[in-house]
Amino acid sequence: MIKIIVYLKTVNKLGFINSLLVFYYRIFTHSKLAKIYFPQKLYKEFYPVFLPSYKKKTVLKSQRIRIIECADSILEGNVYYYSRHKQYIGEKPDWFLNPFNNKTFKGFRKHWSKLNDFSSETGDIKNFWEISRFNWVGTLVQAYAITLDEKYLQRVNLWISDWSKKNQPNTGPNWKCGQEASIRILNLILAQEILNPNTVTNDLLDYLEIHVDRIMPTTFYAKAQNNNHGLSEGCALFLSGYFLWKNKKRKKYFSVYQKGLKLVEDQVQELILEDGTFSQYSIVYHRMILDLLSVVELLRKEWGLNLFTDSFYKKVNLAIEWYSSMIDPISGNAPNMGANDGTYLFNYDQKEYRDFRPTLSLASALYNKPMSEKFVTSHNLIEMFKIPKIHLENKSPKSKIFSQGGYLKLVRKDGMALLRAPKYFFRPSHSDALHLDIWQDGINWIRDAGSFSYALNKHELDSFSGTKGHSTIQFDNRNQMPRLSRFLFGDWLIPSHVEFSKSDNRMSASYTSANNNYHSRCVNKTVRGWTIQDEIRGEFKIAVLRWILNRSDWAIKGHIISNGKISLNIISNYDLSLKLKNGVESLYYMSKRSVPILEIKCSTGCSINTNVSFVA
Repeated sequence: MIKIIVYLKTVNKLGFINSLLVFYYRIFTHSKLAKIYFPQKLYKEFYPVFLPSYKKKTVLKSQRIRIIECADSILEGNVYYYSRHKQYIGEKPDWFLNPFNNKTFKGFRKHWSKLNDFSSETGDIKNFWEISRFNWVGTLVQAYAITLDEKYLQRVNLWISDWSKKNQPNTGPNWKCGQEASIRILNLILAQEILNPNTVTNDLLDYLEIHVDRIMPTTFYAKAQNNNHGLSEGCALFLSGYFLWKNKKRKKYFSVYQKGLKLVEDQVQELILEDGTFSQYSIVYHRMILDLLSVVELLRKEWGLNLFTDSFYKKVNLAIEWYSSMIDPISGNAPNMGANDGTYLFNYDQKEYRDFRPTLSLASALYNKPMSEKFVTSHNLIEMFKIPKIHLENKSPKSKIFSQGGYLKLVRKDGMALLRAPKYFFRPSHSDALHLDIWQDGINWIRDAGSFSYALNKHELDSFSGTKGHSTIQFDNRNQMPRLSRFLFGDWLIPSHVEFSKSDNRMSASYTSANNNYHSRCVNKTVRGWTIQDEIRGEFKIAVLRWILNRSDWAIKGHIISNGKISLNIISNYDLSLKLKNGVESLYYMSKRSVPILEIKCSTGCSINTNVSFVA
């Protein structure tokens, strides 16, 4: 009965209409209607999709070298998964092979509606989707554009032709998700614009039409999720609709373009809060939506289309400001908070996955948003499309509160502390209330465990997205909110208070859980570092304060843990138990490693002060 009440309360938070649409979609995909509405068909072989160009692109020498190196690596049979894992796939990829366990997707001849996302036999479906997003198309096309060496273009056409033969429409895992079809569309249209905007093959047009037919009918489901799916599909329909209408002059595609335009406008207004926070509370997904919106604005300008609304540009600029506030200016890295699924769109020159500055540079240039000179770096699309230089500002990072999204940030020289308040306007995918990230001199000293993979069992999930995977307090080995599914928690926490004082260098927040356990955290800047004051009370049997630490040689002496560069001094009005344990963290999707975790246990309400000091 309690679980039913939790579900009903969560449905109310998610929105009854959205929940009903998701429920309807799941019934639809499990019925025979899905196979009727999305018939499995045999299509012709698509070859060639792209024709040669006769005009070279000029880029800086450093960019030319980098692109050619990446493209030559692909010709040698190597592809990067999640912008991190170099995998050998040979002359032609096996589109249904999971390279992380060498297992083949067994249902690749079935209708997409009959397939599971996470199979115990073959693993995470994202490992099959990744190569079918066609990021490699952009790399090879850019190499061809700057060299006119046809070996790059031949490989593009060969692989697309092979993909089309092996992935007949509505058959297999690569047609299961409208967002995945959308990302393919965007990479193909970008490739065409890089090569030769005025010479388009019928095969490319037919290829795009098939993808539009997959995306259009289920955008209601993408919207109902209130995440990146609706925006991805809106961007794809906006660009492909106009592209097809321009080349085929059929009213049907002008309607697709208009639908995409409305979807992009609506999703930006609904999913980006007034403080710039995106609905998924994730730096990686925030990067994804900025990359999507950057490509949309890039091609809107290239094609001479009308401007979006003023409110659209206002929201995008707020999102850029939020994103820049999260990036460490020394390393270009950012807190690993929220879901991290390995996405880095349009990373054609294989930039470091955890360098968030290239996306900021591209978005700032396209949306005329001034950015700090400390964040300036290159992005392959800036050079390829000769995008005008960014307006730079000589400004230092500032302390700031993002009151709607629930992020409080204090800065010190070459460092910052970021506190996660439990303000969930949209569904939280991590149980991370009062998590604290601490950075100094480009190093993330106190951190978040990340995500690793979505295809984990409950116990494994809790080590990452559960409370255990965050630098906060956990009561009785439970998540702060009950897990209802892989991506959903119930009984969303509401903060008892949130306070922020820039002048006093102080921030704090608190909550009371459904189990009536109370946690308050206050962070103050000091001369040598930070003081964190945790207050807890309730009817718990055991409470554990975890500090997930940077990999280093830590040693405990009394109530002080130190590695020679930073020390944590634990002070309390209660006799505490301190232990240094081995835990796990994931900075990259499908990659995890051991990290030290300081665990501080107590069995009654108390105050715990953690004094963080950096060695001068």
